[in-house]
Formats: sequence, structure tokens, C-alpha cells
Amino acid sequence: MPANSHSVHQLMNGVPEKPSVISVLEACSMLNALTDEERTILAKESYVAYAERGEYIWIADSPSHFVGVVGVGYVKMTRTTPSGSEVAVELLGPGQCFGLMAALEGRIYPLSACAVTHTWYLKIPTRAINAAYAANPNMKDQILRSIAPRLRKAHDMMARLSTGRIEQRLAAVLAILVESYGENVPEGVRLTVPLTRQDLAEMAGTTVETAIRVMSRWQKAGVLDTDHQVITITNMNLLNEALVS
Repeated sequence: MPANSHSVHQLMNGVPEKPSVISVLEACSMLNALTDEERTILAKESYVAYAERGEYIWIADSPSHFVGVVGVGYVKMTRTTPSGSEVAVELLGPGQCFGLMAALEGRIYPLSACAVTHTWYLKIPTRAINAAYAANPNMKDQILRSIAPRLRKAHDMMARLSTGRIEQRLAAVLAILVESYGENVPEGVRLTVPLTRQDLAEMAGTTVETAIRVMSRWQKAGVLDTDHQVITITNMNLLNEALVS
């Protein structure tokens, strides 16, 4: 199939276009301490993989064979509670990596990684990331500076998404997305990544119908506005109220 036909076929089936290895690496802020030469070497050892919506990239307690970097889509990191229910710990989007500390420390993955949308992600072999880490002392400092905010966000998300109310879970997802992907505009705060109602429903652990109903109610109440797949939070105070009401 010609390259252009392949891209059209992907998009028609709801699959986003595949990004290049180097573009995903360059978008990862946690790896921006790499030199151009180190990034090129890492790119040669890595490849972009695809995960369907709902597909597990790895299961907790698996050996850490590679580090992932989200290229297109979203990945959630989850843990299983003693009662057997699954709890989302972290929600990651384009440019964010997962499994890094486990790979660097030679541990098993402590959390499961699951694609919540159609997702392209970069797979960096553990041996390759360890070689880059050992060769670049600035990389250690960059990672340490990035870890603390990540841990805080993960704790916040776990606390917010553990509630049973659908409105609170959807508000939590939007609040977390605003923090990572929000852009101030005259109308409010616009999310810089396109999201379907299906995407939001998957992230919040609810049905598409419920997500549509809640979002429509919020739009009428002036909480947010939508234009195709672009969401703008027009009143952050009302969104924050939905988190605790």
C-alpha cells in the first residue's frame, strides 16, 4: 500500500498517523538533556509501536525491558487494590515517558500501562536508556527535577479518581489535562490536544453516553465550551467546584 494511502487508511479507521522516532524523542522533556549525538544513537535503537484503545502495553510486575514515551494518544498507569479493583495512578500524554525509573534501577514495572486511546508510543530498550544515562551526567539532574512533580500529580490523580461520582471523575480528568496541556486564551484555558467524548469516557472510567450528558450539562452551565474535539474550560472555578461537589 502506498505511504499516503496507508495514512488515509489509518485515519479512516480512527488510528492517528504514526509519528517518527526522532520527533517523539525530541518532544520528551525528561530526555532533553541528551546531546544531538546521544539522541541520534538512542533513535537508532528504538522504534514506534502501536496500542489499541484499552490494550495493555505491560502488566505490573513484568520485567522492565523498555521505557515508553507517548507519541500520540494517552496512556494510563494503574495499580490493582487488595480488593481487586483497578485504580488509575497517572495519566500521560504526548511527550511523557513511562517505566523510566524501573528501567534505570533494574526493577520490575510497579504499575500497569494501558492505552486509553489509540496510541503510538516509542519503545526504548532498557540497555539503550541505561547507556545514555551512564554517559550523560546532566540526564540524571533532569530526571530528578522531573520526578517530584510527576509524583505529586500521580498522588493527586489517584485521590481524585478514587471517588465514585462520575462528575468528579470527569472534572478530575479535565483538571489534570489542564495542568499538563492547558493554554491560556481569551475564552479561558484551552486544551492543546484534541479529545473525543470516547477518550474522556475511557479516562474517567464511564460510558460515552454519560460523558456526553455531563459535558453537555457543563457546556450549558458555562463551565466549558467545545469546538469539534477542542475543549476550552471557560470557568475554572466552576470546574473546581465540580471536583468537590
